[in-house]
Formats: sequence, C-alpha cells, structure tokens
Amino acid sequence: MAAIEAENLTRVYRVGDGEVRALDGLSLSVPGGELAAVMGPSGSGKSTLLALLGGLDTATAGRVSVHGEALETKSADELAIYRRDSVGFIFQDFFLLGHLTAEENVEVPLKLAGMERTERLARARELIEQVGLCHRGGHLPNQLSGGERQRVAIARALSNRPKLVLADEPTGNLDEKTGHEIADMLVQLNAEQNIAMLLVTHNPVVADRAQRQFRLGSGKLIEETVKP
Repeated sequence: MAAIEAENLTRVYRVGDGEVRALDGLSLSVPGGELAAVMGPSGSGKSTLLALLGGLDTATAGRVSVHGEALETKSADELAIYRRDSVGFIFQDFFLLGHLTAEENVEVPLKLAGMERTERLARARELIEQVGLCHRGGHLPNQLSGGERQRVAIARALSNRPKLVLADEPTGNLDEKTGHEIADMLVQLNAEQNIAMLLVTHNPVVADRAQRQFRLGSGKLIEETVKP
C-alpha cells in the first residue's frame, strides 16, 4: 500500500477579493517505507502540501490519503486523532518546550495519547538513547546545541510510532556538518524502522539522500526523480 496518495490536490486561499492557488491539481505517490524529498522555490506549495498531509489543513479539491486513510473526508476531531496517532512532525525551528527537559519533551505526545507514566518514561528514555542523547536527557533545550535539539525533535516525532514522518526543513537552522548528521540519522531511521518520510528541503545534498525527489513549481509537480 502506498504511504501517500495525492490526486488533483488543490488548495485555494482567499486574499482580499482575489485568491492564491497554493496547490493546483497536484498528484503524487510515495510507496510505503520510502524516504522522499520535496524541493522547489518559495511559494511553490511545499509547506501547503505538508500541512494537508499532516492534517493541519484541508484541501479545497482533490483527494489525499495516507496508508489508505482518506483525509479529505475527516472531521476536525478525526484529523486531531490522526495527527496524534499517525503522524510525526519535525520542524526547522524544533518547537521544543523550553521548561521541559529533553526526555519530558519526548513524553508530550505520549501524555496526549494517554499512555501510563511508567511506560511513557521508558519509551522517552529509549528514544533519547536511540538518537544518541542518553547523557543529555535531563537537560533543558537552552542547554543543548542546535543539532541536539533537532535530535530531541526527531525522538519526539517517533514517540507514538507514527505511520508517516513529515519534516519541514529539518536541517535549515543547522550548520553544514550538523545538517549532514541529521540527514544521516533520518536515512538510518527510515531504513531501520521502515517508516515513510517526506521532507521538505532547499538543500540538494540532503534531498539527494532520499529515494525519491519531487520538484514543485506554482503548486504543480514539475519533476519526479527516483533512484534506480
């Protein structure tokens, strides 16, 4: 089963008396367990696509499904459950809670899911160790480097064992060396855990790590490249 199926996906925003077509009949597919990258200039529709796939927004027209689950027919409450249980988000700006330690940040989605405290503590520690931060689990975000904060964000994204991970410029705020390390980690996690991942990036070196690349322009798919 495909991890992502988008068919004639359109998203129109009203701006004053006019409209902006952020996505304009976009169709694409990502097989299960694959790591795919989305590239394109600002305004090409990359972030809108992530928002629709993550259940943060709804399409104006067209169809989109994740592992066979149609999103366009879901209510707001159903989309909230979908985001909680099926999607892991990684952002350029990390969005960690400053008053919580690394481990406590990883626990947040588990609390929302109602996991019992002992189990979620064990899961958070397991993930912090998995991303190489077992010695930093008790530190606050402002005591961590940018690369360490992004590792915590990756651990948090994996906490509920999502079917899909969406990463929006995951290396955008990192230096080149650290960015490559984070890209390596995503590739490794994708291979080891067979989790479908879609990442938006302006960095061609990062995009080249993906098995499949999509290039967008003006809300449309301009080019698709698949590694042999």
